[in-house]
Amino acid sequence: MWRIIIILVLLIILFLMIRKSIRDFRGRKSADPSLPSKDMMVQDPVCKLYITAGSAVVEKIGGQHYHFCSNECAHKFKSYMSG
Repeated sequence: MWRIIIILVLLIILFLMIRKSIRDFRGRKSADPSLPSKDMMVQDPVCKLYITAGSAVVEKIGGQHYHFCSNECAHKFKSYMSG
């Protein structure tokens, strides 16, 4: 009888550990902490339009990430920064 109780307790502990690890895995943020979450609003530096980070065109220029509403704005910004 005691063996069954011990096995049940161990199974419950195992279940709780697996559940916690799955929740931790799902709750992880992006690999680069400098990037905002995909639902966060960011402003395009060219046209000043606010868009969600998930739908933005992201370019790394001069070691910094910039978010743009379109490829055209990204190209304008790159041209401005290079010359």
